[in-house]
Amino acid sequence: MIAPFPHSASSPVPCPVPPPGLGPLRPGPLPIGMLTVVLGPAASGKTGLLGRLARDMADGESGARIILAAAPPVTVPSLRVFEALLLAHKQGGRWALGTEEIQAVDACLRQADLAHAAGLLVERLDAAARQRLLLALALVRKPDVILMDEPEGPPAASCQARIAALLKHAASELGIRAVIAMTDAAAALQVADRVLVLDHGRLVAKGTPAQLRQQVQAGDLDATLLSSA
Repeated sequence: MIAPFPHSASSPVPCPVPPPGLGPLRPGPLPIGMLTVVLGPAASGKTGLLGRLARDMADGESGARIILAAAPPVTVPSLRVFEALLLAHKQGGRWALGTEEIQAVDACLRQADLAHAAGLLVERLDAAARQRLLLALALVRKPDVILMDEPEGPPAASCQARIAALLKHAASELGIRAVIAMTDAAAALQVADRVLVLDHGRLVAKGTPAQLRQQVQAGDLDATLLSSA
């Protein structure tokens, strides 16, 4: 089951169209409790690969809850951050509010480094905080898999490393699979457990950061692909 934020998990899902071909390599299974980074410059096919990963998992893993966090969070502007998360948490369920619900929202605020902003209006958040809200809104829906596209707009470069680190920690803590698209190679190689390297819509390398560096040293991978875009 694929659910792109902010749609309900039961809504029809318009998955991004994947690039024409990923080359001879295939992404392979996503490790549980770890962070996979899809690395490549702008327009290299990262969004398309996220859509392909989501679709492949939905086809092969019946019942898996897959969240595509690929758009800025859209909420009622007058809602406070805590209320927005509570609304997402209760989506499709009973509207009774108890200790369990409050604790679940508090945990997601902590995991997304938004505990200090719980009482703020969503419309008052800056761009970086809104990206962390996107992560929190994905986490509160109890996913098995989170796939996050890269942040858009001016704070993109500064947001990538922080969002990736938060997502990695959440994946480890919750035992879920996590994927994020990034253009900053230095940050990606520092935070990722596993990296998928894209070039012009093709998957050209995959492995741990150490394995990719070994491929560069052996002349099997273009070093420029591991330099920040």
